[in-house]
Amino acid sequence: MRSNHISAFLALLILIACSSNDNAGETPIPPILTDSPKEVPLAYLPSAGTGKTWKLQPNLSSEFNYPEGKVAIEFKNNWHDQFFNGWTGPGKTRYTSEQSTITNGQLIYKAKVVGNTIQTGCISTKAKGVYPLYMEVRVKISESVLASAVWMLSDDSTEEIDNLEAFGDKTNNYFSKRLHLSHHVFIRNPFQDYQPEGEATWYTDTKTFWADDFHDYGVLWEDPWTLSYYIDKKLVRKTPKAEIDPKNYTNGNGLTKPMHMIISAAAQPWRESNSGINFLTDPSVLSDLRSTMRIDWIRVYKPE
Repeated sequence: MRSNHISAFLALLILIACSSNDNAGETPIPPILTDSPKEVPLAYLPSAGTGKTWKLQPNLSSEFNYPEGKVAIEFKNNWHDQFFNGWTGPGKTRYTSEQSTITNGQLIYKAKVVGNTIQTGCISTKAKGVYPLYMEVRVKISESVLASAVWMLSDDSTEEIDNLEAFGDKTNNYFSKRLHLSHHVFIRNPFQDYQPEGEATWYTDTKTFWADDFHDYGVLWEDPWTLSYYIDKKLVRKTPKAEIDPKNYTNGNGLTKPMHMIISAAAQPWRESNSGINFLTDPSVLSDLRSTMRIDWIRVYKPE
């Protein structure tokens, strides 16, 4: 009996050795990475500086992973469920908390026609950020004539940076394939508004309908005169310094004021006059499916 056991043991050793040799030279299977995307270094950005890295700013960011929805303490501590100063939106737009929800880890906006108004969603941060910072969002814009927008604005509404402004209605082949990547500087009294113009401010890769899927949209506010825009981790536009404030509305200072982060949907009046849109009857506004804007996350980083 003992001899049989030894023979069986030796046979098992030979089998294991052969199996090991069969796998010799194969590339090892890499370990599964478990880090959250927000913890991965932003290798596509410029250096954060000697001894620094791009660090997430929790009070300006959200993954929207709140099982309780908008009543979650973290959401209520960091965000207004409206525009930060109570403004209800441009033209026929009426920002209202009823048109937004947080469901399954997403912030979701829908549009609703009420009388002569378009009710939509808007949230804004209670805290503000200032350069240098990088703001990135993952968004599926609505397939509608409404503007899906993620932006920053100073308390006095004189300096604005637009990370994302897009119109996803695919019946318009021009706007549905373009993203407006821009900024504003204002004088409030008497009102004057400067924004760079021209085809360079409308990014397109010529083929993508932006409403078809989620994409990552980022803007790097590096200093008062440097804005760089990233789509799906790729640098696609850098605003020329001469286009930041050529009319000297900021008295030669450039973009310097701390700004709130804002996520909104809006019926922008210029589209009524320029494109002949009637927001009150447009099929893309009346459709729940087409007017839905989805935000997976917003992340703001600073070098620290």
